Amino acid sequence: MDGLKLLLVFIFIMFFLWCRKPLPPVMLGGSVILAVLYRTTPFDFIGMAWRATRSTTTIKLEVILIIIMIFEYFLRQEGYLKRMLNSLMKLIRNPRLIIAFLPAFIGLMPSMGGALFSAPLVGQAASGTSLTPEEKSYINYYYRHIWEYCLPLYPGLLLTSSICNLPLQKLILALAPYTFIVAILGFPVLRKIPPQKEKGSILTGRWSLTKEVLLSISPVLFVVVMVLLLQIQVGFAVGLVLIILLLRHGYTLTKIYNLCKEAIQTKTLFLVWGIMLFKQVILDTHAVNSLSYLLESIAVPQFIVLGMFGFIVGLLVGTVSVASGIIYPILIAAGGQVDLALIVLIFVAAFTGVMLTPMHLCLVLTSDYFKADLYKVLRMAVVPQMVLLAAAVIIYLFV
Repeated sequence: MDGLKLLLVFIFIMFFLWCRKPLPPVMLGGSVILAVLYRTTPFDFIGMAWRATRSTTTIKLEVILIIIMIFEYFLRQEGYLKRMLNSLMKLIRNPRLIIAFLPAFIGLMPSMGGALFSAPLVGQAASGTSLTPEEKSYINYYYRHIWEYCLPLYPGLLLTSSICNLPLQKLILALAPYTFIVAILGFPVLRKIPPQKEKGSILTGRWSLTKEVLLSISPVLFVVVMVLLLQIQVGFAVGLVLIILLLRHGYTLTKIYNLCKEAIQTKTLFLVWGIMLFKQVILDTHAVNSLSYLLESIAVPQFIVLGMFGFIVGLLVGTVSVASGIIYPILIAAGGQVDLALIVLIFVAAFTGVMLTPMHLCLVLTSDYFKADLYKVLRMAVVPQMVLLAAAVIIYLFV
């Protein structure tokens, strides 16, 4: 019965999102109901809220988001984004490729809520198209995560490799084809973007355009290089580049204060706190553990049960690394067969759940940025994610 409690709370959350209710109060209400169902006292619930608030992860994430908000607003105010995209559109001449490339490029940086970084780039690139706010949100959200199957910087891969005692290279080799599958499955939405109508020689001014793109994208490029090559934390890398830019543009303390006042969105920060509180309640009540016992009672093949477990945990926690940290230890403790094929299937199932839940910060932050209907964005993601999951099952059974 305990497992059903958790599922009922998640259905409650999805129902109110379907009714177009704001996410922060819905998440807070879900946290309270979950705590009540697991007989948590008011004092204990306050303790959970306090632990969620003072958690290193929460504080770090909020600080990173504040820095990214300021950084993005600065780049927009000083014209970096506009110059970069004008040059990029002339250089590549394929708006579909550009709009997909931008979130994928930023996705090389594995940071929670990193879709907020690429959202303004996608928004600028899609400004001349007929894409709806939901379609812009979907493209930004979807293509940001294509590397999570093969980029060793992502903690989900590292954690899975460590827990399952599996060489990282072997795991990445098995998961890498899914990056290609995911990229292809996102193409139907990109087809709605009209091709570039401007004509003329592509070679004309190619070098000057390339130089303009590199100069205008250099702040973002430096951040990516520092994160990927120098292994510097995202928040520190963005903050360092931001300080250099503020000094270069001669910002006074008054101007910096006004920049921060305009850039920082307190609503977004509260929204993130609500999600972190819900995760804290799930962890403190050990609600997910009871879910495995519920699924074990279903008379279906083991790989389906474990796939469902991975999918549901992904839905509930909204992070691949957290899902991996929950699923694989339970599987190993239960004495299950932890072969590579099953590990890959569970990973894909968990990732599918992560991509279809309002617990996923990138989805929430992207939809909030574009003022999109979160329910509609989720609905757009269902078909490609279900096709991906079906492909994973077929590969497991026949390959």
